[in-house]
Amino acid sequence: MIVGDGTERNQLKLWALLASSLIVLAFIGFILWRLTDHDLDRRADERLHFVVDGYSISGTIWLPDKAPNAVVAFVYGDGAQDRTSSGGYAPMINAFLDKGIAVAAWDKPGVGQSKGNWLLQSMADRTAETRAALQVLKHRFEGIVIGAIGFSQAGWVLPALTPEDADFLVLVGPAVSWQDQGDYYARTRLAMDGFDTETINEMITAQNQEDERIFGKDAKESDAPSNMSRDRWGFNQRNRTADARQALSTLELPLLAIWGADDLNVDAVRNAEIYLEALARRNEATQIIVWPEATHGLLKARSYNWQLTKDWSWFAIMRFLAEGRYAYSPGTINAIAIWVLGVTQD
Repeated sequence: MIVGDGTERNQLKLWALLASSLIVLAFIGFILWRLTDHDLDRRADERLHFVVDGYSISGTIWLPDKAPNAVVAFVYGDGAQDRTSSGGYAPMINAFLDKGIAVAAWDKPGVGQSKGNWLLQSMADRTAETRAALQVLKHRFEGIVIGAIGFSQAGWVLPALTPEDADFLVLVGPAVSWQDQGDYYARTRLAMDGFDTETINEMITAQNQEDERIFGKDAKESDAPSNMSRDRWGFNQRNRTADARQALSTLELPLLAIWGADDLNVDAVRNAEIYLEALARRNEATQIIVWPEATHGLLKARSYNWQLTKDWSWFAIMRFLAEGRYAYSPGTINAIAIWVLGVTQD
């Protein structure tokens, strides 16, 4: 009996070890599968190259497994961003490729393999840069619908495009007024730091007065704050009066504008109202959407709602790596892809 009991116990331990090993292997397999969302090297691609303002701009065109149904150029927001925004947009790019939509993106001037300096640009310069990229795509993909998807700051870039440049536009988290967006961003940050409304109003008023002194039309380079580069000061002064109202009032392209309802950077409801007033009745394909439980970049608000990605916790970073495209608020990427393909059918 003692020998038998020992044999049975050993068999149970063996089965338990085997079951545990299978669970671990399944978990590892799942993680490796999810990490493929961050891998663009496995995709067919082509070099994207164009010249604007005398500077050589380099990027990539990623191709779906079959002939593309549409092509979309990614236009990023603020900052020194390369063609994938340090890999942050790889999951979305892969998701579009799986839907049969080719994706193009490029390094900003002075970033990666592109020449120039993005801090010397105005929003009109960024529009010209996007227009040049779209012209290359139109020659490469004749007979296919081509458009652009812009994030955040691109809200002052893409609305100036015309039907000669693109067939459609998508904007994620755009603001209409540069200064209003700055106020909203500051108010939100101060509120999260625990300041009351009255104090916040006083601080915003004081900050606006200081900004006028530092960045106003009479400001000089020597007025730049000590912790700000001269190029960054020039970029802020050059663009601080940007406002998309005029461009929206004449926009002829079908547009999908989408905000996360929990956006901490842009007043989603107010800006959506302005877009609705300007565009809703002009083009049947145009849609204005505020998506519930989504961030400024349309990620799941409960897990990723910081104003800046540099503020993410280590757990949020690990979660994003594991979730890939599923880090986005459910349905958002699919809704954008369906709209783009709908424009193609129209």
